Amino acid sequence: MNRLSLFTGLILALALAAAAAAQSDQTGTAGAQQQTAPAQAAPAQAAPAQTEPSSAGSPQQGTGTDASQEPSTAPTSPGSRTPAGAPSSPATAGGSTPSSVLAATDKTFIRDAALGNLEAEELGRLAAEKASSPDVKSFGQKMADDHKQANETLKKVASSLQYEPPSRPSSRIKSEKARLEKLSGTDFDREFLNLVVKEHQKDVSVFERESKRDAAPAGLKSFAGSTLQGLQEHIRMAQDLSSKLGAGSSSSPGSSSSPQHR
Repeated sequence: MNRLSLFTGLILALALAAAAAAQSDQTGTAGAQQQTAPAQAAPAQAAPAQTEPSSAGSPQQGTGTDASQEPSTAPTSPGSRTPAGAPSSPATAGGSTPSSVLAATDKTFIRDAALGNLEAEELGRLAAEKASSPDVKSFGQKMADDHKQANETLKKVASSLQYEPPSRPSSRIKSEKARLEKLSGTDFDREFLNLVVKEHQKDVSVFERESKRDAAPAGLKSFAGSTLQGLQEHIRMAQDLSSKLGAGSSSSPGSSSSPQHR
């Protein structure tokens, strides 16, 4: 009985030990599986992490493409317009201030003033050569010199505004000269003086308007104002000479407006 009990107890102890060992193996396997699962999950999670940079890399490449396009596009549209406008400003418009901003009224004034100076200079020279009266000859020379000087001043003002005035008189003066050249003596003197008064009175109204126009460039206003005084002086001298020649009736239109221009 004692041997049987010992044998039975030994078997039970072995069975319990085996069961405990099996249980510990199962526990260890489960733990290993649990440890393996995170390790496997980690790469799975790491995979998106690797995928994210690669997918993020594609937008970055896209951005890089856009960025490389931006420099080429930006200078082309806004940048190219600015330079295109800038050269035309100096050349066409007049550089820092210039002819593009020069009003049409000012351009017309410069053109007409230049033509008037050229015509008056030619008529004055003609009178200095052809007039019968020494006083009319002297006046013709003075008128030619005054208008030549006025035209030189006008050229400088126009150049500062980058506008080129005409350098030759109009064809109209040719017909006036041809008409005067057919006359001689007192007839020539009288017609010359009448023509001076008539043309200068038209110029006076134009020069007065330009000298008082607020929007006119300062240099042009100054030229118009100073030349206006010379025009008025020529009118007065021509009217005085006409009176001495006994041509008061012929110059009556000029004498009636004379007080307005003195």
